[in-house]
Amino acid sequence: MYRRVGFTLIELLVVIAIIAILAAILFPVFGRAREQARKTSCASNLRQLGLAAKMYSQDYDEMLPCDYYAANSDTTSQRLVNQVLPYIKNMNILYCPSLPRTAQWMTDYQNTPENRAAGNIGYYYYSFDRAPGTVSPGNPDYNTWISWGFTRQRTGNQPRVMSEMWDSDCWLWSDAWCKLTRVNHGVTLHEATNSSINICYLDGHVKFQPAQAQSTFK
Repeated sequence: MYRRVGFTLIELLVVIAIIAILAAILFPVFGRAREQARKTSCASNLRQLGLAAKMYSQDYDEMLPCDYYAANSDTTSQRLVNQVLPYIKNMNILYCPSLPRTAQWMTDYQNTPENRAAGNIGYYYYSFDRAPGTVSPGNPDYNTWISWGFTRQRTGNQPRVMSEMWDSDCWLWSDAWCKLTRVNHGVTLHEATNSSINICYLDGHVKFQPAQAQSTFK
């Protein structure tokens, strides 16, 4: 006589418990894998932006594109966008794919139609022709303003107009990290330590700099 066999309640609960444990183990792994993919995509964006800057320099006597300030200024980066856009064609390249994780703190850096129209981009660029000390509102906190705080302390209160004659290891583009590396809220770019960012150097190569990237700034 055929007898139907099924799970007992205890067996079912054991299976559910095992699935829950596996999910708890694997979900963080999947999250890190997705962020690793975003970091790689970000590096690809920066390589293309570095190439765009090099192409621009070939058309303008080896002078690289130039904006007003490095970032976080009283102006947008529309001037810079207008210079590089003919060489990239796609504005999505101007936004790090990890930035949506910081949306509640840095709305101007997100890839939205409004920001694209306004010239607000998701990367920092380091060729500028106005002194950092002239940025409004002036004397902001070192940890939150890169134009006034970071670049002024590293390079002095002077323009930084870059050309192909500069050293090849000078920073040209980078991830945005001031304001965006919210370790107090458990948010960092690319799930790395504070101020770990992708950097595009003047010669066009891109490197992920772990830990305090700003200590290597040139």
